[in-house]
Amino acid sequence: MEKHRHVFERFATFDNLYDGYRKASKDRRYQGCVLRYTDHLEENLINSVNQLQWHEYHVGELHQFYEYYPKKRIISSLPFYDRVINCGDYNVLWPIYLKSMYEYSYGSIDGRGPLKAAFDIQQWMRNAARMNGDWRVVKLDIAKFFFRIPVDVQLRELTRPLDDPDMVWFLETAVRADGRPLGLPVDCTDVTTAERISGVGMQCGSIISQMTGNVVLTPLDHYIKRTMHVPYYARFMDDMLLLVDGKKAAWEAVEEIDGYLRENLGLQLNNKTAVIPLGHAVEFVGRKISPEKIELRRQTSLGMKKHLRYVREAYACGEVPLEYALSVIQSYLGLMQGCNNDALRNQILEDYVLVRHSQDMLDAAE
Repeated sequence: MEKHRHVFERFATFDNLYDGYRKASKDRRYQGCVLRYTDHLEENLINSVNQLQWHEYHVGELHQFYEYYPKKRIISSLPFYDRVINCGDYNVLWPIYLKSMYEYSYGSIDGRGPLKAAFDIQQWMRNAARMNGDWRVVKLDIAKFFFRIPVDVQLRELTRPLDDPDMVWFLETAVRADGRPLGLPVDCTDVTTAERISGVGMQCGSIISQMTGNVVLTPLDHYIKRTMHVPYYARFMDDMLLLVDGKKAAWEAVEEIDGYLRENLGLQLNNKTAVIPLGHAVEFVGRKISPEKIELRRQTSLGMKKHLRYVREAYACGEVPLEYALSVIQSYLGLMQGCNNDALRNQILEDYVLVRHSQDMLDAAE
């Protein structure tokens, strides 16, 4: 593997961190934390460069909160000052990591994404259907992925292509964040009450966690393709899908992948693993994929209708602006792109009528 030197020299510069500021503030420039940072932009960037170069940088206190849709999750948000530095870090490191990324890894990689994943998988299904054999689709998911990756594994994989002690120092500082425990028990069912564990897990929700998640699983990608010789294999972060000839061979592949995860990465598969006959619709990247068609998952379409109904009612009461209401419908139309959901799309467009009630109508309703 090629070793990269002088990476820190390109990272800890005013120009690179200014570019990091532009990335971190994109679509957020009117948030209070961004405005406060921008008021003293040059001073903040110079301070960041000095702290990094003198090894005096420390990650600020994480703000942790919960998201409840589509499932309950804990998110860690960095102060904006640290987000700027992380975006600068991403600028110089991501091109290095991308060189060794597996071709059919789709999560958080420009030019790929869930729609391309769905199209590629459907084509693989069609290819397999034309061949002799008892082809099976294998769905795999890693248990509590972002909250179970050992810190030493994160640092091992992030620093593997680097020959730069200063960059290694920064990565260890960034991964350990503000020092609080970030892990969760593998059998955790409620993140709001679970004990947090030291030595595993990461600041889920940041750009560095997206990058780390991909980097950590890259060795698994190459093991599955080069050592196991699985003909069709795709990954979207910690969700994996394989096409394997034969039911027995499919379950043997599951066992071997779980063994690799446990032995080399300190991770394990969860109990959602499934082996499905080719031809049945398979849920992956938020869609139901079969050789014949691609559709949205039922849970996704129901959640979309519920959200659109809420936005329509909130707009009528003046609680959300027109720009937001339009952005929501555009986002969902984009989600349906490439799917065989014409009836759903037509129904949504027919029902999504935005009407702003007058104050007199609102008063009468009360």
